[in-house]
Amino acid sequence: MMKAIRALFLLAVVLGLVAVGAASMWLGRGVKLAIERFGPVLVGAPVTVGAVVLTPWSGRGSISNLVIGNPPGFKGPYSVRVGSVDIRIKLASLVTDEIVVESVIVREPEIFYELGPGGSNLARLQRNAEGKQGAPSAESGGKSLFIRRLSITGGQIGLAASAVGGSTVKVVLPPVQMDNLGGKGRSPSQAVSQALGALTNTAGRAVTGIGTKAISGAANEVLGRLGGLLKRKK
Repeated sequence: MMKAIRALFLLAVVLGLVAVGAASMWLGRGVKLAIERFGPVLVGAPVTVGAVVLTPWSGRGSISNLVIGNPPGFKGPYSVRVGSVDIRIKLASLVTDEIVVESVIVREPEIFYELGPGGSNLARLQRNAEGKQGAPSAESGGKSLFIRRLSITGGQIGLAASAVGGSTVKVVLPPVQMDNLGGKGRSPSQAVSQALGALTNTAGRAVTGIGTKAISGAANEVLGRLGGLLKRKK
């Protein structure tokens, strides 16, 4: 009798683990498909995701290998590439009109900043998302998106080689933190536009430093060569 009870208990545990794993895969796959389906519509550029893992009992999860490509007119390999994003979703909200994301933590993003007609690639992405603002539409599945907190840390930003005379210069991206993005009755593009706006402004300030560094380096090189020529003449 005890052996039978123990066997049933072990079977229940195994089935429970299988069910949890299946639910996690189902939720993760759903989020991945949503990002890759609606992301390009919102930002006007390719968006790909390696995988999404989401635990069904806590709403915590991660997004791996998130890549936002470049909008038309830009030649760089991508705009933003992130190896890992930690997320926490209010699971009950997935079946409502407003998806609530408690937190999004973006760690060590790589940003490829490129200048083109009308501004930078990041600014173009932000304007594309801004142009989609308004009430939730059929394109977004009729859902609003509310992000309670967004944090971006440990990032690096590089300026496209053509903008700094053929050399690639990288600097640290200052931390970005925002609260209460998007909200009820607004399309997901509202939250995306706010996030991209903050990222664009922060990256723009960092790029100013890159430009100064490049110009300073070029000036020092020219002065060094002139100094060498003057010494030879003496």
